[in-house]
Formats: sequence, structure tokens, C-alpha cells
Amino acid sequence: MIITKDLNILEKDYDFTDSIVTKIDWDNNLLDLLIKVDYYWDIQEGYSESKLLIIRFKNCLNATFNMPSTFNNISKEQIKGYINSWYTITNFSIIKNNDNLSVSIKTMDNNPKWLTLECEEIYLETE
Repeated sequence: MIITKDLNILEKDYDFTDSIVTKIDWDNNLLDLLIKVDYYWDIQEGYSESKLLIIRFKNCLNATFNMPSTFNNISKEQIKGYINSWYTITNFSIIKNNDNLSVSIKTMDNNPKWLTLECEEIYLETE
């Protein structure tokens, strides 16, 4: 179910800082990138548990993922212990460029950007 398609509401009412990315997927139409997050701030608002939200990036023109450089220095046995910190959002920014949106998601302070993409619209949804 769509919560909002309005970019102003998304930027004003939702703060993805400290939310954890739990799933990354392309929609069936293969143009929409879906990022599912465990939305942390509902706990802060008095709810008893976090909420799973889906950020839909409509009609992606490009998307680039970058794992932290520390990923290369950790043994395969230790990787699972670091997953939540590697996928905890520390910054989420949107810049409007003509008809498209440039999005940057940062997940670690020492990783410049985990995800950068360009898309036409952003929807916020629930499952």
C-alpha cells in the first residue's frame, strides 16, 4: 500500500537515519528498485516495534552500490556480525534535477555512499 508519492511529505515527515536496510530487490517490471527498511523512528514515536517500509525508486535510470572498503578485510566467518552496521542508514538525501531525482544513501561514516541512483519518482509503501 502506498503511503506517499509526495516528495515534500517524504522529506519532511520521514527520517531514515538509523533504519536498517533488510532487502534490496528489483520490481517485476525491472525498472523500479525496491529498498525495504526496518524503520527505526516508529519506536521513538511510542510504537512498540519498528515498521517495515519499502522505498520504491520509480523508473531508475542508473543505480550504483558500493560496499565499505572494510568489507575486503574481514573474514567470511565475521561478515554476518557486521551486516546490520553496513546496512544501517546514516544519511539519505534527494536532489531534484529537472525531471529526475538524484538519491544518495550512506550507510557508514567512512563509506562515501552506499547507493547512488537517479529515478523519476520515489514512493513510500508498506507491504
